[in-house]
Amino acid sequence: MRDSQIIEGIVKKYYGFSDVENTKYSIIFHIDTPGTEKTFESLLADLDRIGVTAFTNDFPDSQIIVINNSNLGRERVGVKTIMFLISIITLAYAGYSYSSDYYSHISLPAEIFYGVLLYAVPVAGVLLTREAAKYLYLKKRHIKYRFPIFVPSPGIGTLGTINSNKSQFRESKSMIRAGTVSLLSGFALSILLIIVGSVTAPFIQYSGIVRSPISYLNFPVIYPVLIDRFIPVSMAPAPLALAGYTGLVTTALNAMPAGFLDGGLVFSGIAGRRFRYVSYVSMILLILASILYPYLIILVVLLFLLGIKGALPLNNLVKPGHYAKYLTVIIIVVILLGFAPLPSHNINGSSVAIPDSCYIIDKQSPDNVSVNITVNEHGSRIIPSFSVHPGKFFIRGHKRDNATAITYTLELITYKANYSGIKHFNITVNTGTFIFHKTVAVYFLNPVRNISVNNSDEPLNLTKYQNEPFNLTLYNNGTSPVSATLLSFSGNMGVYMMLSPRNTFINLSGHPYEGLTFTMNPGNSTTLQFEVTTPGIWKLAILESNNMAMIITIHILPRQISPPLPPPVNILTWPGTNETGSVFQFNLTRYYPGAIQGNYPEF
Repeated sequence: MRDSQIIEGIVKKYYGFSDVENTKYSIIFHIDTPGTEKTFESLLADLDRIGVTAFTNDFPDSQIIVINNSNLGRERVGVKTIMFLISIITLAYAGYSYSSDYYSHISLPAEIFYGVLLYAVPVAGVLLTREAAKYLYLKKRHIKYRFPIFVPSPGIGTLGTINSNKSQFRESKSMIRAGTVSLLSGFALSILLIIVGSVTAPFIQYSGIVRSPISYLNFPVIYPVLIDRFIPVSMAPAPLALAGYTGLVTTALNAMPAGFLDGGLVFSGIAGRRFRYVSYVSMILLILASILYPYLIILVVLLFLLGIKGALPLNNLVKPGHYAKYLTVIIIVVILLGFAPLPSHNINGSSVAIPDSCYIIDKQSPDNVSVNITVNEHGSRIIPSFSVHPGKFFIRGHKRDNATAITYTLELITYKANYSGIKHFNITVNTGTFIFHKTVAVYFLNPVRNISVNNSDEPLNLTKYQNEPFNLTLYNNGTSPVSATLLSFSGNMGVYMMLSPRNTFINLSGHPYEGLTFTMNPGNSTTLQFEVTTPGIWKLAILESNNMAMIITIHILPRQISPPLPPPVNILTWPGTNETGSVFQFNLTRYYPGAIQGNYPEF
């Protein structure tokens, strides 16, 4: 190697050595003592002025190996630029895809704008904030910063960053601290985005099927441990909150002790050459995780290509101090809180209930179908996600039934839809602890032309009382016989149809009851007698052919019971005289408020 005498003179200023080996590409100094971090830092500064650098080796003895800077290889700036641009594109597309699901009734440019502004930019901001923190620390330590490799991914748009394998860290302390400040800054900004996105977003705004990554990645542990104890979080969060979620997951993913990830810098600085075994285990875990989230294989391949043994400090003779143990614990906490997809919410007694499975709609009315969904014990303040197929929907509102149950009113957008007859809708509810499916049927019926009820041609709204029989009289106003079928939608109500003789009846309970068919000749009528034993709303349809029906809505109120009379009061009997002096006996034995009973003498 050229300039060997000059190099020996520089090394001699800082280290004593017993032997020197001069080869074609390097000079190896067998030094007597490992020195200090400051000593090695000064050595590197002097060697850099003549275009060489150095690193250490602790086996079989303490060595300083000097090589030309050109031997380190050049950075592939073009590859990094391409990977960065691809990551921006995948982030923008992920944001657009989510925004188009989440927001209803907005234009394509607006979907792109919201996707980029509220998702792609914040996620990229988390990644760049991590790099900025790392850059500032390395600049303070007079260490050259090298731009990382951004990892694009379908799904959430990115898997984070991998540090350049050309980066040079003088000592393990700089590796540990550079990796730590990067991860902690990304973790803190991600939490901030989740809080701001959750607090500023409406309770539920999305409509249609929202393809939320949380549905298959689930919540990291920090949600049940910390976040959802203070703010409501959703299985389908607002885009800004989802950006924080993505930043949190990717930061924790990059904290894994594997290769040239930030976590690899931290653990390599602590474990030294033994880090390779830790990296092997981490790679196996990532490969297993890719079974659940296949896009992780992209990160695994890049880590293999760049080297899974990871970075080593130029000076590995000086070991890190006790502070390294505390930083290691912090990074492990980041991994556990942000990456582990453990649904550790309370699931004891968890349930989802959709009481009604059938609905009836007049096609000429401007109404949508409202479905009540009760979610019980689904976790601390987690808003479930909903999806409906086919069609679109929106969440009209919610109410808390008790301390553990909330009922959401999901409105299927069926108004002006070209539905006819029976249409089935598949509803999915993801509570964060399990997924619930149910199919509901909706009868879309046209107003009938030939049948009237109680001399009314319009849909009826009646009010009746429980346990009080009432009649409905059907008239055939047409010129030909009508064959009609009785459809009863009563849910859990007790509904009965009385027959002749009166001691027989048909139980119409169920959802729906269908099967009672009758025929009416032109100009004739039929009287039906019913009795309902449960308060509620009962819908009855008199169905003709071609999905035409007379729809009757009957509100059943609790039976009115007269209040009982108060207990009687006994009054003593006493004699008296009238104005003329005649003697009489007034015998008042008992009374009620508003009524007096007694024996009155004749005068």
